[in-house]
Amino acid sequence: MSHAGRPRIQSRALALILIFSLLCTPVDAVSEEQEIGGEVVVIRSIPHDSGAFTQGLVMDDGRLFESTGLFGESTLREIDATSGEVIRSTNLESSLFGEGIAVVGDKIFMLTWLNQTALVFDMETFNLTSVMNYEGEGWGLCFDGSSLVMSNGTSSISFRNPENFEIIRSIEVTDSGGNEVIMINELECVRTDSGDKIFANVWQEDRILMIDPSNGSVIEEFDVSFLSSQNLGDNNEVLNGIAHNGSSEYWITGKNWTSMYLVELTTSLQSADGECHLDCSPDESFETEWLSPAIVLALVLTGIAIFMKNGATGNKDTRESSNRHDEQPTATPQMQRSGGEDR
Repeated sequence: MSHAGRPRIQSRALALILIFSLLCTPVDAVSEEQEIGGEVVVIRSIPHDSGAFTQGLVMDDGRLFESTGLFGESTLREIDATSGEVIRSTNLESSLFGEGIAVVGDKIFMLTWLNQTALVFDMETFNLTSVMNYEGEGWGLCFDGSSLVMSNGTSSISFRNPENFEIIRSIEVTDSGGNEVIMINELECVRTDSGDKIFANVWQEDRILMIDPSNGSVIEEFDVSFLSSQNLGDNNEVLNGIAHNGSSEYWITGKNWTSMYLVELTTSLQSADGECHLDCSPDESFETEWLSPAIVLALVLTGIAIFMKNGATGNKDTRESSNRHDEQPTATPQMQRSGGEDR
């Protein structure tokens, strides 16, 4: 039995398989792998009070503020960003467990963990000026320019009116697979050229998430385990605290850490020559958005060309071998503070 026709038939089958598989593959499958994995570069570090159980961190016009937790030890303090020294501090009542903070105008809002109370301080004097109430636990807090953005240890983030702390809207934080991400902790609201973003710590994890505030999708994540490993302690001494220093620079630290780090966070959308950072505009990332579909289209066209070429050759070969009676075979086809453990 002659096998003269098999290479031609196999190449045509392969071309068909190539075209079918490319058409059936979602373009999102290409970009999804690139969605996660930003770069963290340490610029410098300063000492951090190892007795500070950091719950919140925020920069305002070059001034660095920190809130600390634990019953009987919670404080609001201002930190010297050049030396790490505590410039001034005020203590909370022993019944209050301090949580995240945010600056709104000349006021500092501070959450409490279980008291369902938001404390409002005068930024210059640290005097308590008012108290607001909310339901549930308080974890992280930031201000996006119009709303206070709050986490409560679940996957939910609420946007609240700073005048009365009432909820305006809420989102659920989800990863690239659509799964809810729980234990969202300290927050930082950042306004970039490409739109508003929320940066978040995840309790008991060495990563920082960049979240789309419009729908809760995780756009990027940054692995800072190499910094956590330098501040080893018990299970409570975890990464917590993000403060935007401008551009793509951030101060980060953790509970009872001995250092605070100024880092540059660079997204995976950054081009090879380093032109696009967190503040890149949509136009600058346009090339990466259409590049994958263009590659898919090129491969599809190549497959079609191969198919057509082999088809034309097949017709010619069939005519030439029709009198030889060759046999032509056909182609075959995550626990929230249980047991009294502090978060």
